[in-house]
Amino acid sequence: MPRIEVLILLVGLLCTVFGKLMVVRSYKPESVAAETAAVTFPDLLFFAIVALLIRCLYIIKPSVLCARCALLIAAIVAAWSVLNTGWLINSGVQLQPGILVLFARDFRNMLPLVTAHVLQDLVQFVLLVLGGIAVFAFFLWRFLRPGRVVPSRNHHERWALGLALVITAGLLARPSAQPDADSSFAAEVLNFSSHSYALLSTVAGQSHNKYPVEHSPNIYLSGRRQIGAPKCPTKDLPNVVIVLLESVSHSVTSLSPTAKQTTPFLARLASEGVEFRTTRVPMPYTSKAFWSTLTAVTPTSDVHDVEAVPADEPYEGLPSILARVGYRSAFFEMSKGNFECAPGFFNNLAFDWAWFRENLQDPSAHIGYLGGDDCRMIEPAIEWAGKNGRPFLLMMITSISHDPFEVPQWFEKPEEEEYDRYLQTIRYTDHFLEQLYSALHSNGLDGNTLLCIIGDHGTSFVTERAKGRWAPREEVIRVPWVMHWPGHLGPGKVVEWPCSQLDVTPTILRLIGFDISSAGFDGRDALAEPHSQRRLYFSSLVPGSPAGFVENGRKVVFWPYINKAFEYDLTTDPQENDPQTISADQIDQIRAQINRWESQSQIAVDAKKHTKRFLYSHWQIFSAGRLAWAYYVP
Repeated sequence: MPRIEVLILLVGLLCTVFGKLMVVRSYKPESVAAETAAVTFPDLLFFAIVALLIRCLYIIKPSVLCARCALLIAAIVAAWSVLNTGWLINSGVQLQPGILVLFARDFRNMLPLVTAHVLQDLVQFVLLVLGGIAVFAFFLWRFLRPGRVVPSRNHHERWALGLALVITAGLLARPSAQPDADSSFAAEVLNFSSHSYALLSTVAGQSHNKYPVEHSPNIYLSGRRQIGAPKCPTKDLPNVVIVLLESVSHSVTSLSPTAKQTTPFLARLASEGVEFRTTRVPMPYTSKAFWSTLTAVTPTSDVHDVEAVPADEPYEGLPSILARVGYRSAFFEMSKGNFECAPGFFNNLAFDWAWFRENLQDPSAHIGYLGGDDCRMIEPAIEWAGKNGRPFLLMMITSISHDPFEVPQWFEKPEEEEYDRYLQTIRYTDHFLEQLYSALHSNGLDGNTLLCIIGDHGTSFVTERAKGRWAPREEVIRVPWVMHWPGHLGPGKVVEWPCSQLDVTPTILRLIGFDISSAGFDGRDALAEPHSQRRLYFSSLVPGSPAGFVENGRKVVFWPYINKAFEYDLTTDPQENDPQTISADQIDQIRAQINRWESQSQIAVDAKKHTKRFLYSHWQIFSAGRLAWAYYVP
């Protein structure tokens, strides 16, 4: 009979195969069995290597203690496999250890997210839980009574030799076992989604996230950039309103020629102002979108909330620059402020005030695990804006179009299919924009107001399983961007050249009258045609996830650890259905270029420093190293 730990490893392997099978089926390949076998090949090698390591323990000392250690290793691998299977089925990609760090750091706030996704596949979740309970009970019993251990080292050496031969044969056969990458991009994505690559990403991530000694050269503290102020009096400067649209892809708005009439009001604003037709984001993550939009600096590829760790001086960004000429500033959102320590983040960017879901003190407005009825923040935002005659910077972000894609009961009857629910939240978001604009007008605040509306990132529904934003498809990184300023921006202007979320602050400053020629931003004035073809980089944030760039209609996506890159011609293949594999001699150059871009923006903190601050009348902020937490004080 095989050892108990072998049986537990087999359970983990079966879970992994089941998860891969579910995802492969959603791609509808010619042969589900062949594709599933191909993409589980790296996992088979991984489990064989774990079994070999366990057998080596027995060779060192065949004892009860060794048996318990072997059982513990097998249980950890099996538990990881069960978690990964749930994540894989839901998102279509491998669960990266960095994601678990996010959940472990703030489990209370992340639990509703887990619950929302569990309810989408409740039967599968119940089966996984029941299986997990059974395996845990079995593990506990055998851990207390590990059974007889064969004392002969020769016995274990023979097993180890056999496993070593199997692993060697597998490694030699692996190139021929993999499918043709040119015809099976989905298979390559799933090859990346293996336990061995998750382990590699963890090891690489440890060196990737070392605390920097000092800020990168392009990160400035408040007042340090060389920017010339407008020559007009403060009273003549316009109000600035920036609205980020949560999880809104360009392709689902009325700005897209193939979309339904989901955002007629946004289309109206575009017809009266400027539409930036091909705008992309550096990283599809909300806090990184805040950073990109407000600082015009490439966001740091760090899953921690390093931007929210209280800084001795604010970072230079749009709020601090406008404050120098008399602007006041505030941020409003219906998401929870204690998520990712948002009050610390906006205090670091020199906002005078920040308002969150907790400030409303009305649970009836809560929708989903993070969001709420966005229209409920219009009144407090307008009240703040009208307090005195000084020009203001008002920034808001919507929340309803984030999963689980629910709208308030008063808006519409909920749709049944998930994609239809998503489109419903897009219609609600457009209604919010219309209500906000109406409120500005009703309160006399629209007379000289520059309105900027841009997506924080998109989301993808390319298949039933490969959803979300973990792979940088165009639905994820291409977002709508509209600017509206009657009398200053000519109606109906369309900017066709490539733009970036990094361009928002430079464009606004130049429009208002600031001299930004020596500012040193990563972004640029998007209204000025670039002198040469521009390359826009992007990353999926989590260590080990894909990154790449778009240049002149050519999109390159590099997948670390499988060390492969794919190229798309977005002119002839806008749906990204026909990837071409890039030759090996070009991959090293592409990897170096992407790594150089990702290393541009590192934020330095003192790893040993602990801070505590009270901000915005209601928020207690704590930090340690690169982590920060926020607690609401009523």
